[in-house]
Amino acid sequence: MLARRFLLLLTLIAAVNLFGQSIAEAPRVYVDTTWNPPTGGRTWHAHTSADLQDALNSANPGDTIVLDAGSTYIGNFTLPAKAHPDNKWIYMESSGLSRLPAPGMRVSPSDASSMGQIVTPNGSPAINPLPGASHYRLVGLEVTTASNQGCQPQNNPPVNCFTYFLFGQMDGGLGHPTQLPDSITFDRVYMHGSPTQDVREGIQGNVTNLAVIDSYISDIHQSTADSQAIAVYFTPGPIKIVDNFLSASTEDVMFGGAGGYNNPYVPSDIEIRRNHFFKPLAWDSCGTGGTLSSSELQPNGVRCSAGVGYQWVEKNNLEFKSARRVVVTGNIFENTWVSAQVGYSVLFTVRTGQSGDIAVVDDITVESNLFTHVDAGFNTLEHDDGCKPPSYPHCTNPGEVKRIGIYNNLVLMTPSSNPHHIGLAIAMDMTDLVFQHNTVIMSDQSTCFNAIFFNVKQRVTWPLQQSSTHNVSILNNVLCRQPSGDWGGQGMAGLQSYMGDPSPLAPRFRGNLMFVASGDRVQAWSAQNGTTSSPFSFVDAAKNNYQLVPQKRTKDNDVQLSGVDMARLLAASGQEKSAPVGGEVKGKKDGDLGSR
Repeated sequence: MLARRFLLLLTLIAAVNLFGQSIAEAPRVYVDTTWNPPTGGRTWHAHTSADLQDALNSANPGDTIVLDAGSTYIGNFTLPAKAHPDNKWIYMESSGLSRLPAPGMRVSPSDASSMGQIVTPNGSPAINPLPGASHYRLVGLEVTTASNQGCQPQNNPPVNCFTYFLFGQMDGGLGHPTQLPDSITFDRVYMHGSPTQDVREGIQGNVTNLAVIDSYISDIHQSTADSQAIAVYFTPGPIKIVDNFLSASTEDVMFGGAGGYNNPYVPSDIEIRRNHFFKPLAWDSCGTGGTLSSSELQPNGVRCSAGVGYQWVEKNNLEFKSARRVVVTGNIFENTWVSAQVGYSVLFTVRTGQSGDIAVVDDITVESNLFTHVDAGFNTLEHDDGCKPPSYPHCTNPGEVKRIGIYNNLVLMTPSSNPHHIGLAIAMDMTDLVFQHNTVIMSDQSTCFNAIFFNVKQRVTWPLQQSSTHNVSILNNVLCRQPSGDWGGQGMAGLQSYMGDPSPLAPRFRGNLMFVASGDRVQAWSAQNGTTSSPFSFVDAAKNNYQLVPQKRTKDNDVQLSGVDMARLLAASGQEKSAPVGGEVKGKKDGDLGSR
């Protein structure tokens, strides 16, 4: 009895620590974006496109370059490298800055009239940081494209004219790996393509000390190519992405996925807070302006007609193919569907073949985020299964995904014709993962395909000779179905094969409240877990308050109810009242909330 009480005490201590402090290492350094405009330097007034490049060439650190609000500057502008002995910045801003939201507030397309507009006329970047360029702050600007490259309007669907990226280097920095741009901040910037103008990447973020704050990046897509609002793969970091609207057809934001087998960098020390990741539902359609092709299911369950190709590629909201020491908190992830992939919102999928032999996805904390109208929640891949010939003949290391903490998230999966609604897919060999205090349900409380699903190796016998995962904990969650896997459910007995390492299992699976769908058998769970065949009771789901009301449940292994803590989630997002489910969140202040 004494030993049992001691074990329970250790479990209580461990659970409280897990919810209060992640197993994942936090970023070691944060990008400072304090508003501190230059004083005492020269002000350059750029009235024409030529004036703008002349000012960029001539300005010294501590100067300000002012673009005329409402004017258009056409060209491929370069940010030159300059000596910065005192770390002074060059601010490049709109003359209408006083009419824009104050520092710390997000802009929107309605603010465009108060911005100076920079337009690329071709496939090259509108703004290109030269090797070694540093200490530029772009404030209150609109950046877009009027490219004349690659246009094939006669195709069905049409191939738009395209630009590779609005900001970035054509070689991604690979040709100058020791002279990466440094200290570039996008502050209240509106960057976008259009339904008839493609952009592959809004910001190619291969920059050290990169910050994107209070900005709006939308309509990022390219015909049959993967596109991202922000793509980062060739930099050691740090990176700050705070309080932005981010919308791209493929991944809204992606880390890794390029750079070659000898890429020397793993993007590290990354802060992702209070952003709105978004895909327009209009893209969930066939043919022109859509991401569905022949025979794929539309939202109404009707298949696309034969002979119809998709125009753009849709996948996920946020993907990590190479990254470490990341905090993701207070964000809204809105809209994913089955198209090029199943429609997971967030992926932890190391890809050394694409990102370099040293790539890892380690030390990621995802806490207090809202996922709404997503087809599935989280997916994992412990090793790169593509690290082999013929796809990647130079890849010698399959990498790893370790120390992932997923805490206090609300995942609302939307019913659709796709049957594969999964809250969390756990890869075989997954190591050091904690999934705690999350609420994972269908938005109408219908039956999900799986709340937790364990993948195992093919051609193995049951029960497994060894656990398919290592040090995985599933604690205090509200789950839309009992956990299952490639060998079905089987309750605690099944979990012994899925997540039995290390022993004992019970302290790592407890405090969960699970819905038992009609036709499902109630599995045998330890007494510290609960099941219910009745819909979950929340404080006020109609007003988006998904705080669990105590109901059929057993003693938890910490002091809080199972599922999401709505007060904590709202505090992370900078909102005091209920969070909207769908639609843009406007007027949020870019407060500190732990950012340093």
